[in-house]
Amino acid sequence: CAVLLLAVPALAAPNHIAAELVAETTGMPGETITLAIAMRPEEGWHGYWQNPGDAGLGMTLKWSVPYGTRPGEMRYPVPTTLLVAGLMNHVYKGDYAVLVPLGLPVDGKPGTVLPIAVEAQWLACTDQVCVPERARLQTSVVLGPRGAPDLRFDAWRARLPAPLGAEAR
Repeated sequence: CAVLLLAVPALAAPNHIAAELVAETTGMPGETITLAIAMRPEEGWHGYWQNPGDAGLGMTLKWSVPYGTRPGEMRYPVPTTLLVAGLMNHVYKGDYAVLVPLGLPVDGKPGTVLPIAVEAQWLACTDQVCVPERARLQTSVVLGPRGAPDLRFDAWRARLPAPLGAEAR
């Protein structure tokens, strides 16, 4: 019981990396739009790339979306490297966003508001300590003609890895 009582304050502590779920724009039934999970680490804290390196943990997502809505694979920006005690890590020390394509229902009706939610888990670390964090993130997407896009997405896409342009072995 004492262990559980000591754990409760830690569970209620605020996250060291704030997260927000953002939709780029509206979209017609059957189209694909882009969502972003915008992450804002506190000063001195960092998050991890999908391949965290020798230590760390990438983000996991559990989606709650309407029938016919299809979240795709996460697309991470290029990370920086961090060497701690001889261990190489791939991290983000500043603001970053993980982009996710979202296929909209083919049989949706224009004007419908789609509630989009995701349970996200990630690891937040300093050079001395790591803590698991989580949040339930929510947004909505309106089915309809594309509206003005959120301009932050241009900057977020610019940070994605560029294709090699040639076959690699």
